[in-house]
Amino acid sequence: MGKPNFPGILEEIMDWPEGRDFGALPEKVIHAQEEPPYNKLPENERGYALFTDGSCRVVGDHQRWNAVVWSRTRQVAEAAEGEDESSQFAEVKAIQLALKIAK
Repeated sequence: MGKPNFPGILEEIMDWPEGRDFGALPEKVIHAQEEPPYNKLPENERGYALFTDGSCRVVGDHQRWNAVVWSRTRQVAEAAEGEDESSQFAEVKAIQLALKIAK
């Protein structure tokens, strides 16, 4: 994953305290490989698939965000919500939830 003094992205996401400033991006960026759509996965891999979504909407003077993760085969769902963050924040929170389920 990462080096002791330079954690990888999964460590950053799992240990992400609210409001932390990550500063500049590292020089070397590793790109994720896109996997095939769910209906193209081999049957034995479909059990590992997790569906995530994060969104944000304006309610009055505040932004309300929601993050969810769902497993079709395991029938597991988790959600989180909050205020005054962006939809990108909500997407990362959805990934955090997925990583908790995947453990």
